[in-house]
Amino acid sequence: MPTWGLTGLIKELLSSLAKNARGSLTSDMVNMLTRHHRIQGSTGLENALSDLYDALEGIGYSPRVIEVPSDSRKGFIDSPVSWEIEDAFLQFKAGGKLLEEYSFTEHPTLVAAHSPPGEGCGTLSLCNGGECHGDAVLARGPAYEAYSRADAKLVVVYEPKRYIDAVPYTGLFLHSNEVKDTVVMNIPYRTALKLMSMLVENPGRKIEVCWSNRSRYTSKPMHVLIACNDNVDGPGVVLVSHICHPRPGAHDNASGSVANYVAAFISHVMRLDIPLCHVWVPEFTGTVYLDRALPWRPLGVVNLDMVGSKQWITGSTLNIVNAPLYMDSTIVPYTYLAVKAVLDTAPSFSGFDLPGSRYSLSPYTAGSDHDVFLSWGVDTVMLNEWPSKYYHTDMDTAETLSQRSLTDTAVASLLAAYMAYKRYRVNFVTNVFLDYLKTWYALEAMKTGFNTGLDELSRRISDQARLKPGEIRGIASPVSTRLIQRLIGFEKYREITEVKGAVSYLTLYAPLAYVNGISDASQLFQLENLVKWSNREEALISEAWELIRNEVLK
Repeated sequence: MPTWGLTGLIKELLSSLAKNARGSLTSDMVNMLTRHHRIQGSTGLENALSDLYDALEGIGYSPRVIEVPSDSRKGFIDSPVSWEIEDAFLQFKAGGKLLEEYSFTEHPTLVAAHSPPGEGCGTLSLCNGGECHGDAVLARGPAYEAYSRADAKLVVVYEPKRYIDAVPYTGLFLHSNEVKDTVVMNIPYRTALKLMSMLVENPGRKIEVCWSNRSRYTSKPMHVLIACNDNVDGPGVVLVSHICHPRPGAHDNASGSVANYVAAFISHVMRLDIPLCHVWVPEFTGTVYLDRALPWRPLGVVNLDMVGSKQWITGSTLNIVNAPLYMDSTIVPYTYLAVKAVLDTAPSFSGFDLPGSRYSLSPYTAGSDHDVFLSWGVDTVMLNEWPSKYYHTDMDTAETLSQRSLTDTAVASLLAAYMAYKRYRVNFVTNVFLDYLKTWYALEAMKTGFNTGLDELSRRISDQARLKPGEIRGIASPVSTRLIQRLIGFEKYREITEVKGAVSYLTLYAPLAYVNGISDASQLFQLENLVKWSNREEALISEAWELIRNEVLK
């Protein structure tokens, strides 16, 4: 670490960006990515990667790409059949009067990703319980479940958890052998409520639906983009961002992709003396192919997924997502320290700098590319803003992002990587962080009224026998939610998703604990998340885990 300390290094990083980048660099990159419809296996995704490749080459990197086969599986992660969409529309009428209409041009999330093509007109029916058939049916998501269960030419999906006036993004992520003659489209929850109300109030009323989805399947592969500096030998640190998702997909995840690029820009012009690789992937499906693609096994990984928003619009808080507590970590303490050093910019009367934007620690949560690296036993942290008002909708636009916040995230990521590689005061930083983590848990427990097992949790945080990166027995990948659905069925999976933390537990936490001989993973997970599952929830999760252990990890 330079003699000027953290504050001095932050100033140097920001100064280097200001001197070497045009003022609109960040916004230009956001606009460049959000104009592409970046569905996995699509030309839009490839074009976004191509634009980013050119931008990296333009600042002096020698980027390379690796191939991800279409319609394949690696580890426990499925890659969908590749897919292109040209155009689509959806129209509702009653008594000859137009009720609502949507076009793909105005609403890029209208068609579920990887939906089969088709067109037609018919009468709208409601899905009730297990009954879901007719010309066109209105069904609550998840879209894959609705698609699999429906006997219809068109499935119209709504998602109550998405912003009520926005068209949600849903994905089928089909293999070629799952394709059938059913189109899947999405509508805002408010529109769904209107249609349901009309049909419930007057069961004899006919709502006519007309639709067209001009899409097609292909066999072309996807790609992963890798750009490493060449001025220092590794092993070093990886910054990873998934670049997929439909247009505009600004917060999720043009934001992380742009922050990663800005970090690459700064580190290159500064000739930062640490080995770094910057990676852009199709989420999960591309990340699993990095096991043999990097020049070295990473010392640490920072996953950038949904960052840099205008928090007053999105309602987000930046979460520094911890690794499972049975794993030892240095990248998490360094990242927390880096975020604090960069974001504490608001002056106080006492002279201390206070948080200029919201950030917080978070227990381990699954759902992004950090899971893949953790499954391999690599020390990994995620920076993720949550909640996000327009998450997975067509209203996730560039206007929700902050240039300054994206830059701050890039600088914090670089600072964390720098400290991790240099092992900056490693014993002091990790010990102080672990003491803080105990206090954080104690205060959270007091706030929530959770008072079970805190002494044990404190002991586990301090446990010197925690699994060390490099010594952990890894697994091929996290267990995908699609695979869990196949094992336990839609009904039980839906129940599982309603149990706090259950998906995180089943996809990675329990499998990795199991192969490393940790016998009390369920108890530890509940302590980490300050949650106590009911007997019924325990039984449900235990049944699912037994199937995963016996069928997947055998």
